[in-house]
Amino acid sequence: MTKKLNGPKRIAVIWHPSLEEAHALSAEIVAALKSRSVDDVQAFSLNDKVFRSALHDGRFDLMIALGGDGTMLRAGKLGAPVHVPVMGVNLGHFGFLVETQRDEWQSRLDDLLAGNWETDKRMMIHAEHYRDEKKLCSWEVLNDIVLARGLSMRPVHLFVHVNDIELAEYVADGLILSTSTGSTSYSQSVGGPILRPDMRNMLLTPISPNLCVDRSLVLPDTDTITFTLGGNVGAIISPDGYEGGELGFGDQVRAKASEHSAEFVRFEDKGVFYRNITRYMQRNPTIGGYRA
Repeated sequence: MTKKLNGPKRIAVIWHPSLEEAHALSAEIVAALKSRSVDDVQAFSLNDKVFRSALHDGRFDLMIALGGDGTMLRAGKLGAPVHVPVMGVNLGHFGFLVETQRDEWQSRLDDLLAGNWETDKRMMIHAEHYRDEKKLCSWEVLNDIVLARGLSMRPVHLFVHVNDIELAEYVADGLILSTSTGSTSYSQSVGGPILRPDMRNMLLTPISPNLCVDRSLVLPDTDTITFTLGGNVGAIISPDGYEGGELGFGDQVRAKASEHSAEFVRFEDKGVFYRNITRYMQRNPTIGGYRA
């Protein structure tokens, strides 16, 4: 983590558009920042095109994101190319990525403006979809990219190469390539190990493999992984839980460490991960309905 010595001067308070309380809270936070002599502060919906254009143009040096883990994922990916860190205020149920709780934001603003915080950098993955050597799409993912069967109940055949060296042929419901941040997400739910989030590793985890390698593989950030779809069953691509498209026979997905890193504001020491891991793993974020 990198120590910050000065408080931010240009702040965007962003809120998840489906959370009414987030919109209301954004106004409170803007007012609180202005009362603390931060005049260059604005509130936006996360989907606001004006906000995204201003962020891209270097208009802000910090974001305060109001929502849950989904909001933090989106904000982190938006800020990564322009090196803008994100402070999260948890309005969701789980909040594994969000350090500040709903009733803590006032005191955390004082710490923020005093420079009593650090930047927690998280590795991301860059993935590209190819068909007949033509690139169809690309993604930057902070959690994971999943290649899995779609409507068919039959397993998919995926050939995996690491740095052009054949690793294995997987016959499975799918494969997950996750970051260390994503190791506590889908990968963990199918038996993958948990990695400390600041580790620069990729984690390859099979989903219900059949008579093939059934263990996760931890890879360094210097490797390039190529997935090629074989057999006669199509597959779908899901980057960070979103719809990414369909894979046809012979299609490839090529993945490697991104040149960008998501940056999160942290007020507590690294030990907070170890202190929280068991507590969070014993909670089910879907109880009571999902909050983004």
